[in-house]
Amino acid sequence: MNNKRLEDLLAKESFVLWLKGESAPEEEEYWDAWLQEHPERRVLVEEAREIMLAFDREYEAPDPKQELEKLNTLIDRNQHVELQFPDQHHAPFYREMMGPVAAGIVILIIAIGSIFAYQAYPLLSAEAMEQEEVAQKTPVKEYNTDFGEKLTFRLSDGSSIVLNANSNLKFSSKIEKGLNTEVWLQGEAYFDIAHLEGDQQRTFTVHTANGSIHVLGTRFAVNTFREQTQTVLEEGKIRVQVKDELADQKTEYMLEPGERAQFRAFDNKIAVQDVNTSVYTSWTEDKLIFENTPMEDVATRIEDTFGIEVVVDEAYANEILSGSIKSDNLDVLTEALKKILDANINNRDGNLHIGG
Repeated sequence: MNNKRLEDLLAKESFVLWLKGESAPEEEEYWDAWLQEHPERRVLVEEAREIMLAFDREYEAPDPKQELEKLNTLIDRNQHVELQFPDQHHAPFYREMMGPVAAGIVILIIAIGSIFAYQAYPLLSAEAMEQEEVAQKTPVKEYNTDFGEKLTFRLSDGSSIVLNANSNLKFSSKIEKGLNTEVWLQGEAYFDIAHLEGDQQRTFTVHTANGSIHVLGTRFAVNTFREQTQTVLEEGKIRVQVKDELADQKTEYMLEPGERAQFRAFDNKIAVQDVNTSVYTSWTEDKLIFENTPMEDVATRIEDTFGIEVVVDEAYANEILSGSIKSDNLDVLTEALKKILDANINNRDGNLHIGG
């Protein structure tokens, strides 16, 4: 067991709340994805849960000296066991004893660390508590779009956000006050963030399940479908950062205009490509632009926008599309595809069949 990794986990409030089943929806989604992505971490989670349950009681700050004495006693006992059974005949018994001894040492180390942290950082001042209470009361706005629907937000600082179909956007009401702004996105959105100078300058951060995108003033698109985040930069600069709370150093990249970045949570890499940005932003103008786009990607775009499964016949599976198609209506889009592919396209059984 990696004791340092276990201590790091138990030091994170969001992780402990997740173990208890008391975390916020965003944090629950994060830790569920963290575990699903790496099933081998389940053993680590169970060990952390056992330790947490051992100390999950009403907290009273204990005496550090007494706890240190307990730790020294446990270590002495460990050394005694090792001296008493040095030969291989008793080795299995020794290994059997070491599990609880090591676990006890980890528990006491974590407990002692909590004691010193408790003594080093006293309770919040009345002013700090008041600020925290105000922050918690800040209203959060949330918007959802259905399949085939699109919303546009105009902000008082000159910025705008276009939320694409089948998407969710959350942000604090402070977004319109020229302050440091954070938004949370599931789905797809296009951001045109005004660049402010002097006293009006503020940062703008887009959070996704896979990481974050930090902005000063720029135009870019973000897509979180298919269990990854993709962002394409039209103008300005943005810094993308992969989400992994256990990483010693965050994986990040500063995008230049005309670049696309793709990344997943807990995966310490960011794939970057030079692209035609209009292919990824044209949906804001109710059209889809394709440029040597595989039929598989065309089908994915239709599914994400209109919520209908696309079944492509083998005869058209390897087709490559280039051109522009109006995309605000599924029937219009279907008719355009019929002409481009010279194929029969039918909507039956809730699926869109191309060539079938």
